[in-house]
Amino acid sequence: MDNPNQQFDEHLLLAAADWWTRLRDPQGAEACVEQWLDWTAQDERHLAAFEHVAAFGEGLGLLDAVTRRRLLAEFAPAPVAAPAIAPRRRWWLTAAAAAVLALGIGGGVLLWGGVGGDAVTVATYASTTGQNRDIVLPDGSKVTLGGASRLSVRFAGNERSATLEAGEAYFQVKHDTRRPFEVTAGGVVTRDIGTAFDVRRDGSNVTVAVTEGQVRVAVAGDATRSLDAGAEQRVAWDATTRTLRLGTTTPEQAIGWRQHRLEFVDEPLSVVIASINRYSARPVRLDSQVARLGFTGTVHTDEIGSWLHALPQVFPLQVREDEHGVTLSADKVPAQRR
Repeated sequence: MDNPNQQFDEHLLLAAADWWTRLRDPQGAEACVEQWLDWTAQDERHLAAFEHVAAFGEGLGLLDAVTRRRLLAEFAPAPVAAPAIAPRRRWWLTAAAAAVLALGIGGGVLLWGGVGGDAVTVATYASTTGQNRDIVLPDGSKVTLGGASRLSVRFAGNERSATLEAGEAYFQVKHDTRRPFEVTAGGVVTRDIGTAFDVRRDGSNVTVAVTEGQVRVAVAGDATRSLDAGAEQRVAWDATTRTLRLGTTTPEQAIGWRQHRLEFVDEPLSVVIASINRYSARPVRLDSQVARLGFTGTVHTDEIGSWLHALPQVFPLQVREDEHGVTLSADKVPAQRR
């Protein structure tokens, strides 16, 4: 077996394991997602190291206990004669390995537990800014993650569940009447048996767009408040008013982002910019005075700069650039001076 650490130095490997630890903490994971995305965007080696730690966790989880210990020994072998103070390299690798082993984390980790020793599959997937990522889940369902998105899944007995913690994901669910598939995002839970639908999370607001089949979108913790949506329908959850609203869509609008097109129909500019920031090399900030302006149209992810500079032709706002990114603010210029 090749040395799995040959591409990464000790600092980077431990940093990746540390991020896994923080992101798996139910008390603080959501708060550090943006920081983690910034970290992965700083250097392509960061995400590679992160996925390496995940792959190691997967390898541990899928093996029996004896082989798992052998893999751990190979990943961070003990010195022949242990010195009083372990070598620095050993300490870094052991810490990273221990973090993965202790938490049972990885890109597709199989854990053992539950009644009768039933297997539990827990996995976390993420993408970087500007990256769409295709995933095949343990049951054969397919997911495409949009840019800067994060998804965790859990399969146990009759349970198939996923949580969209940030960004957007398109689900093509494998049919299984005995095990409905549920996706939690923000304050709503989307439930289906076998269909295809898109879930987009913008902060606390959520939009579910169906391209095939039918889903039920319910308020988390209150299944009596729900809406059913079929093909070419969408359900929008407004976290401020805590309301569900049914509307229409098309496949092109729902999943245009998979072909690098972001499609919007009367969406608040705040939602539009949140989606754009998942693909923009430069962060875009929005003044609260223009956040509620409604936008309908298409934004090509490879032409975001051009789109931003064209906005003042449509909206009463101005575009300012600096070393920190782009800011959209209300246009203060009096009408008579235009």
